Amino acid sequence: METWKAGLREGGLALAYNTIVLARAGLRRLTRPTEVGVRALVVRGDELLLVRHRGGRRPWSLPGGGIHRGETLAEAAVREAREESGCATRVLHLLGLYRAVGEGMINYVAVFLCAPLGEALPPRHDLEIADARFFRRHEVPANTELGSLRRFDEHQRGERGLYGPW
Repeated sequence: METWKAGLREGGLALAYNTIVLARAGLRRLTRPTEVGVRALVVRGDELLLVRHRGGRRPWSLPGGGIHRGETLAEAAVREAREESGCATRVLHLLGLYRAVGEGMINYVAVFLCAPLGEALPPRHDLEIADARFFRRHEVPANTELGSLRRFDEHQRGERGLYGPW
């Protein structure tokens, strides 16, 4: 595909994603929900799997998201890691449960330590995710979401069974 067409497609996806994020934030301020989500802390030796969202000041983060009806938290973490990064995983244990407050809502996030069962294969032409890669801690992009970095540091210190703010 010609370079300008690919750039136009990627720009359109980024615009659509950011429009949806803004609309969702407005709805959350109106409804003030409590949500439950998951993140997958996928570690390979001294490397951490991160995904890059199409927008935001800190677009790099741990893969994660919401839970489907009838799905366990651990199943959701495995599914989200696969959907967002292309990397199959298996859950090793629960690192902790965290609370994030923002956009008029409370979000409880269960973080699972996962072992990768393959490589990161970022989705192509995805509305939400633009990239997925393993990084060594000192190579993590400067615009990585801070809670994701704190989770990796907690794991590196051998902590588990945690509860606290995101």
